[in-house]
Amino acid sequence: MKILCAGPTSINEKVLAKMSLSKTNPDLDPDFKDYYESVTKKYNQLINTRATSFFMLGEAIISLEAAICSLMEKDERVLVIYNGFFGEGFADYVESFGGKALMYKDDFRRGINIHNLEEYLEKDHDFALATLVHCETPSGISNDIKKICTLLNKYGILSVVDSVSGVGGEYVDFDEFKVDVLLCGSQKCLSAPAGMGMVTLSERAKEKIENRKSKIPSYYMNFANYYFNDLAPFPYTMNENLIYALEEAIDQALSKDFTSLHAKYAEITRQCLTNCGLELYAKDSFSNTVTAVINPEGIESESILARMRERNIAISKGVGYNTEKIFRIGHMGNNIDYDDFVLLFKNLDEVFAELGVELTGSLEKNFINLYNEYKTKGGIQ
Repeated sequence: MKILCAGPTSINEKVLAKMSLSKTNPDLDPDFKDYYESVTKKYNQLINTRATSFFMLGEAIISLEAAICSLMEKDERVLVIYNGFFGEGFADYVESFGGKALMYKDDFRRGINIHNLEEYLEKDHDFALATLVHCETPSGISNDIKKICTLLNKYGILSVVDSVSGVGGEYVDFDEFKVDVLLCGSQKCLSAPAGMGMVTLSERAKEKIENRKSKIPSYYMNFANYYFNDLAPFPYTMNENLIYALEEAIDQALSKDFTSLHAKYAEITRQCLTNCGLELYAKDSFSNTVTAVINPEGIESESILARMRERNIAISKGVGYNTEKIFRIGHMGNNIDYDDFVLLFKNLDEVFAELGVELTGSLEKNFINLYNEYKTKGGIQ
């Protein structure tokens, strides 16, 4: 199956090979902790920081929930900034741990409007935390976390950023952007196996954890147990195989201009689709990692996806109320491959023809022409 969906992504053979290694016992080998920390330093190169980073065993959402569990205390006010399905979901974590979620909703088809957010904060900024999503994969939007987190920092509000589908595909400078908590997942742009949540904390975030009045209501989701633990190197048995695979995936990302590659494939994909008469769901703030497309009139997403699966190609449908209204292409991580994208658009041409949809051009030919234009100009290495 060709995996060209919004994640999890396909996995490089070298990454899979590292996953099969078994070298030691992470509980007993004193050298494993040093090796693990060397991998966290490599990860930090992707996000341009020397801040505290660590990895949690579990799919990326565990790090999102753990961020609220670790930083928020009961009855604290949390501003949930959202313009998409996953951003809205932070409210569930806040309420589950006894916090007060105040919802700041923006246009689901546009990036967060920084001017409107600032006007809101001028009137009310009494929040312990604010949560937001970097890349809203359901809509193909990437929010400007530099502007948003800098604004939150101005008001003394700690920022919790879900960059699960951002890190690697979008440029991130953790320090310059003034992010306090950055959360990522192994299975998206980095194209490692699912099962690892990556966490990076600012000094302000660590101070918030250390100065809590109440005990963190979890052991597994207690961030302090991951970076301040005198009893053992890890709060549980670490999965060495996932760390080996993750290191290989990070090495591959660092070996090239990874964010630029994502940006070029995203731009070509969007232009290819619009050249052929299709409408993008996002109206601005387009994501480098996923593109969401409005289905032609009268066509449900499953009609497209089922025919693509028959052709051994996996793309994504929408999420929530858009489930059957849009389809999504993931140009992230190991999904980015010229031959696979030619195959993708060739088969989409055939599927739309079967569904009676008349495009204004060939997706396959448009992609090839656009790719060659970019390559001639030196835009793709």
